[in-house]
Amino acid sequence: MASLKGTAALRILAYGSALSTYVLIVIGGYVVFSGSGLACGSSGPDSWPLCNGQVIPTLSGPVLVEWTHRLFTLVVGLFVLGTTIIAWAQYKQEKRILQFSTISFLVLLGQILLGMVTVKTDLDPLVTTAHLAVASALFAAVIMNLIAVRRFTVSSHLLLR
Repeated sequence: MASLKGTAALRILAYGSALSTYVLIVIGGYVVFSGSGLACGSSGPDSWPLCNGQVIPTLSGPVLVEWTHRLFTLVVGLFVLGTTIIAWAQYKQEKRILQFSTISFLVLLGQILLGMVTVKTDLDPLVTTAHLAVASALFAAVIMNLIAVRRFTVSSHLLLR
């Protein structure tokens, strides 16, 4: 049985996944609200993953808003990938954690690709709506994983008493 100290990395990554995903959705809402969605370009080859043909563009106004959204996706990716790696490496016997962390990772990959399609289709309303819907699904998956991790760590702690 895992110790409470031994589960710290898993808990930090699961909580970080949930919190950072929520923040990313809020930033995405601001991207839409501020009209910054095409600040890095539209359907041309320099619009994604680059921003106006640059890895790090001139950061001001709408470009700063859009690029922050893209950059924060990296933060979410690190938390979600880290959770998935830890789950597969150390918690294979915990099926719910393994399932939800893997689902979170796969949905995130799909969401990143859908973000690209959103830009490449010049913010087509159907694609943009799908992007928000998949973001909601990702948030649900990381929350379910967080609940599974919390239940596991609390029950592990109680068994060690």
